[in-house]
Amino acid sequence: MYLKRKIVVIITVLSILISLLQAVFKFLRPIYLSHKYDFDIGDASSIGIIGGADGPTAIYIASSQSGYFLAYLPAIISIIGIIYLIKTNKK
Repeated sequence: MYLKRKIVVIITVLSILISLLQAVFKFLRPIYLSHKYDFDIGDASSIGIIGGADGPTAIYIASSQSGYFLAYLPAIISIIGIIYLIKTNKK
């Protein structure tokens, strides 16, 4: 039982660290860079209008999947691990 709990603690801590790193690189870094380089949403929309896609390219761009699932997976694993550790600690 002690070995199982130790493995769960290690996996939970690693998944929390991975979640924090992904949050920094996927969510906070773009916000920081947009403020650092004074990038406005109006500039991005004008680029999108000029270089707008049509035909098969528009279908490819519209059907591309979000990469956020891999960011949510370690967070879900860490939440499950924390719940397991809390429940086994009370016994």
